[in-house]
Amino acid sequence: MHKMVVFAKAMPGQVDALARWYDERHMNDLLAVPGLVTAERHTIFPVKRPDGTPAWDFMLIYELAGDDPMAVLKNMAAAQVAISDLLESTSTLSVVGISQGLRKEP
Repeated sequence: MHKMVVFAKAMPGQVDALARWYDERHMNDLLAVPGLVTAERHTIFPVKRPDGTPAWDFMLIYELAGDDPMAVLKNMAAAQVAISDLLESTSTLSVVGISQGLRKEP
């Protein structure tokens, strides 16, 4: 299972509203995209933040199914999922981790 991680920052004073938008709309819209199978939102607690890194409010983790994560990203683009004006989008960082097949659990 591949992962997409998004670090997001709310517009000033809009953290609670952006959290509601993620929970009530955005994650549901994304879960309707073929190949996107889970969505979760976390509040950021910085342990170490390099100088110049945005003070993100949220970390979102999405699981992408299938052998080709790029196909899921293309499905997302085709779905034209709305982006909220509550999001400070110039600070957003999105990365995809390609599964190497190794996952360990106790």
